[in-house]
Order: sequence, then structure tokens, then C-alpha cells
Amino acid sequence: MKKLNYNSNSFKIIKAFFIAFLILNSIFISFYPNLALQILSPFLSIWGFVLLLRSDGKGYFYTGFFLGILLFYWISFSSIYFNLAWIIPFEILGIGLFYAILFRLIYMLKFDFLRLSAVFALTFLHPLGFDWLNWGILTVYGSFDASYKGIICIFLIAYFYYEKYISRYYKIAIILFLFFLGTQYEDKQVHKLNLDYKLVNTNISQDQKLLAQKAGEYSDDIINEVFKAITQGKELIILPEAAFNFDLKTYFGGFYYEFLKELSKQITIIVGAQSEEDKKFYNSTYIFSNNEVFTMHKHYLVPFGEEMPFFKDFFRQYLLQGFSDFSRGEPLNQYDLNGQIITNALCYEATKEELYKHSKIIIALSNNAWFEPSSEPILQGLLIKFYASKYGVTVYHATNGGGSAVIEPKKSLFKKYILDNIPTFYKEIKDNNKSLIDGNLSLDENESLDENLSLELNQSKTEANESL
Repeated sequence: MKKLNYNSNSFKIIKAFFIAFLILNSIFISFYPNLALQILSPFLSIWGFVLLLRSDGKGYFYTGFFLGILLFYWISFSSIYFNLAWIIPFEILGIGLFYAILFRLIYMLKFDFLRLSAVFALTFLHPLGFDWLNWGILTVYGSFDASYKGIICIFLIAYFYYEKYISRYYKIAIILFLFFLGTQYEDKQVHKLNLDYKLVNTNISQDQKLLAQKAGEYSDDIINEVFKAITQGKELIILPEAAFNFDLKTYFGGFYYEFLKELSKQITIIVGAQSEEDKKFYNSTYIFSNNEVFTMHKHYLVPFGEEMPFFKDFFRQYLLQGFSDFSRGEPLNQYDLNGQIITNALCYEATKEELYKHSKIIIALSNNAWFEPSSEPILQGLLIKFYASKYGVTVYHATNGGGSAVIEPKKSLFKKYILDNIPTFYKEIKDNNKSLIDGNLSLDENESLDENLSLELNQSKTEANESL
């Protein structure tokens, strides 16, 4: 049998893929939720970082390559809807090489601590404003606090576990200290809508949504969802981004716009659609309430999907014929809903940290059909969960593709399984002690009864002997 060569390129490539998978395990275990795996998740990421520190330059290069692809391979899938399916392999390869080169440059730093610090710093690198490489996703599961404190403790535990020049006992003490420092002990307050709502999830493929002849059919389906919500006695219905994939005010002669406005006398309707104002096109949220309409426009636009960041003329002429940029709305869109201040977010915006700093409740609308089937909805959900947990925000997320959900701040496992059980534990001890005391009292009473019976029996015997 041929001996395994640990220095071969094949082994290094397999090892690098395994490292990238370990680091990003939180994405993949989300497909099959399991409490044990979720508790284990941050420690698998720590193991991945330890293995990365033990790698050479090639190992860093290959790890960066696979990490980039595992994170962002799905970006290329939207090319299908621009008749550019042939470019998908080149996009995936380009994404992988970008992160491979970054990791190889990181390896050039002399000290391991600096290398790991540089890997951590990648979370602040936002090419074209794209900030989805966020190590916060490592803290969504498990006991670590969903904050930079929790992230830093994960990285430091990996480093001190790897460090060769610290004695075992100091290493154990440091790791335990970092673990308890990074643990989440308290739950953040959960803010809830004070209306009875319906959160709608649709599953219309993007190629179908883009068919003009299907627009009326799918629009009627949305109207039916509104009727169902009214029949169910709901006060609010939240529908996905681009549920009406056209300008509501002008398309179909504005029929759906006026119809929704009329229905809003019975229920508040929040829905995504396009809009045009002053010859500018927007990706918008419409709020229909009490026969009034409020429109809010998306500010954070997806590079190459909703705006062309550079070489606009080249891309429009040779690759994306007929493509027109969306215009930007205000950076922060908020509105009053039954006395509560709500922050509006459309898809990509729901993963922008700046919105969470000023919010208690976010209503987010997404269309993830551009990237299905892929891990994009999972990654989006993890990012939303991280920011929701960090800032104590509740997100009501209606999607087309993926799953609609109410995303609340993360619960503390330490509090749930340890702190909250301490009173129960002491109560059980108290009850057991009481039972023991009661048992002893009963035993003493029985012993006294036996002694009395013995005395009476002896006395009877004595009287009988005397009479004889």
C-alpha cells in the first residue's frame, strides 16, 4: 500500500478544503439544524483556524481559494438571467483566486499572531461595499456572544491553542478565561410588532418572475394572499421584495396600485415593487394603510445587479445590453406603524450594520430567487441573526425563495441551560431535604411507639408474675 505523502499538493488541497469547510461550518449545519452541532459549531471553526496556522504558504493559498468559493459561489448564478450562463465558471474561479491571493499575502507576514489578526481583519474589507465576509456568523450558534468580543475570543482561543511556547497549564487557563470572557450570559430584550400580522413566503423562480406574460397571474396570487389575510382577521400583511415585478403606479394602468389602496382600508399592506419618480427608477417598498400610500426606496444597491460600479458603458454595450441602474433612496428609511418606529430594508440592506444601530424592529423584504438553489439565503439569514443579536433588533423577513422568518436576538445558552436551572436545582435539593427530614421524623415517631409498646408489655408480664 502506497504511503500517504503529507507534502504532496493533492493532500494540501484536500486539507485546505477541509479547513475552509470547518471555518464556515455554521453555513452548512444550517441546512440540517441540530442543537448538538450548533453548540459544537464555534469550536469547529476554532479547529479550522488552528489547522490554518499550521499550514504553509500553499495551504493558505488553497484555503483562501476554497473559502472564497464556499462563501460566494452563488454570486455567479444571477448571470443566468442576463443570458450570461457561460461566464459562471469564470466568475467562480475569479472569486476563488481573489481570496486565494489575499490569504497568500497574509502568509507573508512573519508572525503567526499577525497572520491570524490579518485573517480577522478581512471582515472589514468590503470590495465595492460588499460586506458579506463577516466572521460574526461564527457566533450565531453556540455559547459565544454575538459581538466583536465573541469573535475576538474565538480567534484568540485558536491562537493560544496553537501557540507552541506556552506551558500546557498556562494554555488551559488562558483558553478557559477567553471562553468565559466570550460567553453570552444575558438575553437582549425582544421587540415585537403590536399588530396581528401575516408574513408571506413565495417561491417563484426568477426566470418566471421576469416573464411579462406571467406578471398578471403572479400579481393576482399576491392579491389572493391579501384576501386570505383579511379573512383570517389579520391587521398587517408583509409580502416579499418585487412581489409586483413592475412599477405599481403605471403598469396595468395602475390597477393593482388602486386596488391595494382600497384593500388597505381593511388591512395594512407592505409589499415590494418598482417605482419611477422624476425619470429615476427605484427598487421600492410600498406601505398601503388606511387608503394612503407611502413609498420608500432602496439605498444600498447590489454591485452589478442593481447598479454598475464602474465601466458602465463597456458592460452595457458588450455584456448587459438594456441594463439600467436603479437610483438610490435615503440611507435610513423609517416609518410609524401603529405607534412603533419601523426600519425598512430591501434584501441586501437587511445585512447592513448601519441600519441596526438605529432600529428596534426591521421589516425586511427579499427576493432570493436570483441565487437559487444555493446557500445564499442561509448566509443572509446568519448575517441578519448576527446583527439582530448584536444590537437587540427583531427582523420580520418576508422572502421569495428561501424561507420567511421572524429573526430575534440570540438566546444565551448559558442562561437557558445553567442560570435558569439553578433555582430549580436548589428547589429540588430543598424538597429532597424536606422529604428526608419528614422521613426522619416519621422514623422517630415509630421508634417511640415501639418503645411504649415494649414498656407496656413488660409491665403486663410483671403484673402477671405477681398475681401468680
